[in-house]
Amino acid sequence: MLLFILESNITVPHIPFWQQMKVTINDFNLFPSVPPTIDQNEIKTQKISTKLFCILLVLMMTVLLLYTSLEQVTKTITINNPTVDKYVELYYRYSQTLSCPCTKTSISYEDILEIQYSFHQICSSIFITEDWIQEFVEFSPSIYWMQNDFLHISQSIFQGLKAMCELINITISQSLTQFYSNEYISRSVVHTDLLQSEIRTAVDQFRSSTTNSFLTALYLIRDTTQTNGFFSGRDTTHYIYFEENHVHMTTIHYGSCSCLLSPKCIQQSIIYDQHNSTIEYAVPGMYVGCYAIEALLQSTLECLYNQSCINQVQSYYGSNQTVQGTPLQQSYTTIYSKNSTVQDLVDQLMIDSWNSPFMYNRYYNECQPIQCTYSYKTRNDLILIITALVGLVGGLTTSLKIVVPRLVKMIRKRKPGKIFHTSA
Repeated sequence: MLLFILESNITVPHIPFWQQMKVTINDFNLFPSVPPTIDQNEIKTQKISTKLFCILLVLMMTVLLLYTSLEQVTKTITINNPTVDKYVELYYRYSQTLSCPCTKTSISYEDILEIQYSFHQICSSIFITEDWIQEFVEFSPSIYWMQNDFLHISQSIFQGLKAMCELINITISQSLTQFYSNEYISRSVVHTDLLQSEIRTAVDQFRSSTTNSFLTALYLIRDTTQTNGFFSGRDTTHYIYFEENHVHMTTIHYGSCSCLLSPKCIQQSIIYDQHNSTIEYAVPGMYVGCYAIEALLQSTLECLYNQSCINQVQSYYGSNQTVQGTPLQQSYTTIYSKNSTVQDLVDQLMIDSWNSPFMYNRYYNECQPIQCTYSYKTRNDLILIITALVGLVGGLTTSLKIVVPRLVKMIRKRKPGKIFHTSA
């Protein structure tokens, strides 16, 4: 009984945790010999190898972790059948690497572009209609010294305006047909900004070439007429008359300018009183000259903007008028003024405005990209990092287990007691 009491009063001394850990680490051995050895030098070598193994393994895993975490890798993504909205989104994010090959590499301009234009209002006015022109057919004075009479050349003026509108319209239509047949070539989808710039350049070239083509033809006709000295059908270049059974010809002058010297002679158009040859009305902006076309090009449409002027002119054509002239509108949106010459209008093909709406969706649908591919640089994600470390840890462990013990034994044999000195 006494012995039991004495034994129950005996207490086991408490060992601190850190000392237990120290003992555990000190006794940790990954390379025990089989069968276990009692050689203290061998046991010491095994413990040193264990510590070196752990240190190298931690260092290598840390280096690998940093490397795989910080390494920039290139990822390539492929998206099938992207919509145009998806393409635009990808372009703004990955424009440098985005590639969307077109299924259809050749696309006609007609499929993606529509060129619209509006003529000067004169080309849709009553002044170039047959009804209006017929008002001036029967009234045509022929007294040669009244060649600057507006009533004498009025029919030619409005016929000339009508011809200009029709010829220009035909020219543009034919040029558009040829332009629309051109093909836009693109192996990959082109972004809207670049495509619009290229289309705008093509349209500008079309407008320039069409204008130059028409003006070149017009200048050729004028030069041919002037060079060959053709007589005007309205007797505005020469006046021919018979006297004493002979034909006589007199060159007409407009002011101090002779049609013999210059085909571009012009003079203010006048409406005369046919009874006493006095001036009744000077038609503003209108000229007469050697050739109707030359006079027309130097004239303006000022009178046709003014209802009073139109009424004044019509009043000299008698009472059989069936068409009421409606003036051109000054408020009409136009790049021209009422004082612009007809030459100014013709130089711009009598076009008030051009509009070339470009529909990117139509281009994208014609291109028909099956897929888009893009790439970007990024760091490895966590799963890839863990996978890489797990894949490498086995190889590192095996290699270190082979190398470390041999390295420690080799060094300790050369300098025993001085290298990796630790307490047993």
